[in-house]
Amino acid sequence: MRTPAELRSALASPAPRLIKVRGVIDFRADCATYATDGYTLAGYLAAYDPAVWGRDTEPSGPLEDARAASARRQAEAIALNVGSDTTIVGDGKGAGITGANVRIHGASNVIVRNLTFRDTRDCFPQWDPTDGATGNWNSDYDAVSLNRATNVWVDHNTFTDQPSPDSAAPTYFGRPFQQHDGSLDMTNGTDLVTASYNLFTDHGKTMLIGSSNTSTTDPGKLRISVHHNVFRNVEERLPRVRFGQVHVYNNLYEPGPTFVYGWGVGVQSKLYVENNYVKLANGGAVEDLIYNWGGTAITEVGTLVDGRPVDVLDAFNAANPTAQLAGDAGWTPEFTRGLEATSRVKNLKAGAQQRERYHVAKGTDFDTVQAAIDAAPPGTTITIGKGVYREVIRVPATKPDLTLKGSTGTARDVVIDYDNANGTKKPDGTTYGTTGSATATIEADGFTARDLTFSNSFDRAAHPEITNTQAVAVKATGDRQYYDRVRFLGHQDTLYADTRAVGTKARQYYRGGEIVGDVDFIFGRATAVFDQVTIRALDRGGDRPSGSPAGYVTAASTRRDNPHGFLIMNSTILSDAPAGTYYLGRPWHPGGDPDAIASVVIRDTKLPAAVKTAPWTDMSGFSWRDARFAEFRNSGPGATAGPDRPQLTHDQAAQHTLRAYLGDWNPA
Repeated sequence: MRTPAELRSALASPAPRLIKVRGVIDFRADCATYATDGYTLAGYLAAYDPAVWGRDTEPSGPLEDARAASARRQAEAIALNVGSDTTIVGDGKGAGITGANVRIHGASNVIVRNLTFRDTRDCFPQWDPTDGATGNWNSDYDAVSLNRATNVWVDHNTFTDQPSPDSAAPTYFGRPFQQHDGSLDMTNGTDLVTASYNLFTDHGKTMLIGSSNTSTTDPGKLRISVHHNVFRNVEERLPRVRFGQVHVYNNLYEPGPTFVYGWGVGVQSKLYVENNYVKLANGGAVEDLIYNWGGTAITEVGTLVDGRPVDVLDAFNAANPTAQLAGDAGWTPEFTRGLEATSRVKNLKAGAQQRERYHVAKGTDFDTVQAAIDAAPPGTTITIGKGVYREVIRVPATKPDLTLKGSTGTARDVVIDYDNANGTKKPDGTTYGTTGSATATIEADGFTARDLTFSNSFDRAAHPEITNTQAVAVKATGDRQYYDRVRFLGHQDTLYADTRAVGTKARQYYRGGEIVGDVDFIFGRATAVFDQVTIRALDRGGDRPSGSPAGYVTAASTRRDNPHGFLIMNSTILSDAPAGTYYLGRPWHPGGDPDAIASVVIRDTKLPAAVKTAPWTDMSGFSWRDARFAEFRNSGPGATAGPDRPQLTHDQAAQHTLRAYLGDWNPA
């Protein structure tokens, strides 16, 4: 199975079923496609802001009804119902299901194996001001949920929120905007389940066993084994148990900096925790490995913490004198085949098989670039086949050291293109804005692109109703980003070379390739070196008001405390605009920020006749003379001398080199 439709059809076929998943099947869609009855996040936030709504009651009224209706639409779109006598297995390396809610409800004899489950994201979390002391955002949809299920084996799978973990989510009303629920939850009388050799990573509420403290279906059920799993950079529920008789053994725990707790001891639970290895180097304390959720006892034996035998229950009881737990859960596991000494799981490997190489092209590993990005672990090289890929892509900060590479070695052969502009309307009626218009948003540190083209093909003439025509091909915000023989095509605001936030820095190196545009088409606050680049300055022609310049090459917004902004060196600027009509740059002060003091140096570069004799100009009331604009040793018909063309001395030029700008980073 390669598509959502094929997978749904297979699940609906007569039992018994053996379903093989090939590649990554992606169920996600833009959240706006599910929104209905007037729901918008902005409207919801305004209506239920505690300053307006208060904190004593849960949201109600039209916008809450609209949220619930929108959530139902999403649920219908992403739910996968698995019946009895079904095996779902990933066929080879890299197989997975993204954005779906796999439901094993009322079914028996089910196996789920060798699949990577990614980013089961709730577009419409509910705000509950009464949840805890400060309120919480609560989401729905587990990656895999077992409800009234029996005889189920979940083995050698990977569960992750990547590429959109809640740790990277915004905060509203002082609480994280949580969009992910459980990875693997087992409730409502589920029984006789084994979860083995799975990798749970980059997630919050990981594994819940048991429905509620008052359940009448769970007592006597929830007999579950959780063994040889790796829990990495997860926060809580590892697992949390109510009622269940659960054997948790030979697992490897590697908590991250946001770790909350491990084994949750709930009402009438019978947790037997045996021979688990815990590494606390990245966060967490020994006493936090247990949490009392209303239980009375836990058996905890054989735990090693960073290689040392530790009585975790003693540490918990010492730290929690009002929530004491006894040390006997009231049963001893009978089936212990495969139980190992704790030291043997110190370097346990678990999870679904992953590809060493990732290929994008019709009929290969991935049909879309974004699907490959989502699937790839940090450090992966993704090879993109010849063709035009009409999609918007994002490389999040959680995917460092990723490489996108065109397969032919020729940038023109491999094109990633879309055509949103600042003023283009989204499905919800709002507009994208300049940042949101980007065809590619590259947030990750250590990113490399090679031998491909990023394009924003927005057509001004075809959309006279749109007046905000900024249309970004790439917004780059990460540090140590390397663009080698890459083309950037657009008109206004083609390449947004920026940083993640005001006050942060990012080094970017653009070598070879081509940048095309007309207005401010290289802009932002990054420290960016453009080396051996062809910069094609288009003539706006009939698109420009009478008497206005043909265009502007740069609009830097370098921070005052950063001595290094844009360095254009050993390059060629070409233009078919009339002589003396083009500016090399103007100083951009975003939002009127007085600390954005543009820095642009153009050196050893050939300039066309289109460049004005006074090539720098003011912007939004800010004088170019207060910016840091300079040239050095340029050539060509546009490289004339004059009082309005600051030139560097040889000593000054020595401070504006590739090494001075990139520091200790050597992209070669």
